Amino acid sequence: MRRADATERLRAVQSTRAPGELVASLDDPSPEVVRAAIARLVDLEGRAAAGALRDRLFTVDLSLVADVAGALRRIGDSEVVKAAIEALSDVRYSRRLAGVRALGALGDPRTAEPLRTTLEDGVAGVRSAALDALARLGPRAGADAGAACARLLADPVAHVRIAAVRAVARLVTHPGGMLAPAAEDEDRFVRLEVARHVAGLPEPAAKTLLSDPEVRVREAAARAASAREAGALAVLLTDDPAPDVRRAAARTLGAMRDERVADVLIPGLDDPDPLVRAAVLRALEELLTRATAVTRLCDELGSDRPKRRRATVYALAHLKAREAAAELARCADDPDPDVRLALVHGAEALFEQPEPLMRYLASDADPAVRQGAEMWLLRAGRR
Repeated sequence: MRRADATERLRAVQSTRAPGELVASLDDPSPEVVRAAIARLVDLEGRAAAGALRDRLFTVDLSLVADVAGALRRIGDSEVVKAAIEALSDVRYSRRLAGVRALGALGDPRTAEPLRTTLEDGVAGVRSAALDALARLGPRAGADAGAACARLLADPVAHVRIAAVRAVARLVTHPGGMLAPAAEDEDRFVRLEVARHVAGLPEPAAKTLLSDPEVRVREAAARAASAREAGALAVLLTDDPAPDVRRAAARTLGAMRDERVADVLIPGLDDPDPLVRAAVLRALEELLTRATAVTRLCDELGSDRPKRRRATVYALAHLKAREAAAELARCADDPDPDVRLALVHGAEALFEQPEPLMRYLASDADPAVRQGAEMWLLRAGRR
């Protein structure tokens, strides 16, 4: 069992039936070997494994504490909760942290009060772990748990404030009022966590996050926004410099299931980023029936914006909108060569018999359009 190769040790653990060897492997330097030893020991010994596992609860690597505690919970150990609570008052912060992590994995409602006390621990890592443990308890943490966690929204350490945002969002029925001040937190990762709950925030806080200077914060806010923020999302779709934000805005608008939002999405059809254009088109398909989408897009063929007309041709090709062939055929005389070239590219999807139109475009004044139509005819002749 003391092979130098961790993979060999892992295989040995998985194949052995000797409890003593498995207990020795609980001290292995490889976390994967220890996890396998825990699982194997529980399978072989059941409740008889409790003593060996409890002995390692506060000595294993911190990343393994939840695995040990979870195993003890599964075999019904009656001592682990008491041991973990006692560890919360240990002078060694590593044992306090292990105790908190164990309680988080155990999920016992009796631990709510000790965990709330631990929110005042002098070590930031312990406070953060206590917040996560209370959040996992959910409603079982008690009516006052949310307010206790909210006090740490002003903690001096950023990662504690992040954990506090998660805990408050989980424990408070309507957390928006408590979370609103954190929308202006100096740390962008705190604001990012708040942005994931933007739909429940007061409107001023939501607008603050949707206009945050950090791209990822705006993106998260755009993904989590509600119909109340439709106007702000429309602005992001057309004006935000980051494609990821514009794409998130398009997806959220499409999920609103309101046909009136289609007018807000249409400007995104000529977005410079192809992924944003694709997101806009998917959103329109979600919002409208296919027939309504085709009709609405045909209206855009008369736009005074060449990019909009070009994007509309491609969008109709994506929908295989052959019923719009008459309106599309008029685009063969569009003053913008990119619109005419879009017809060539979408010919198969847009026309039952594209050949007459391609012959017409084969004499186009623009060399790119002319070449595209000639190549189409050449391929058609080979077929």
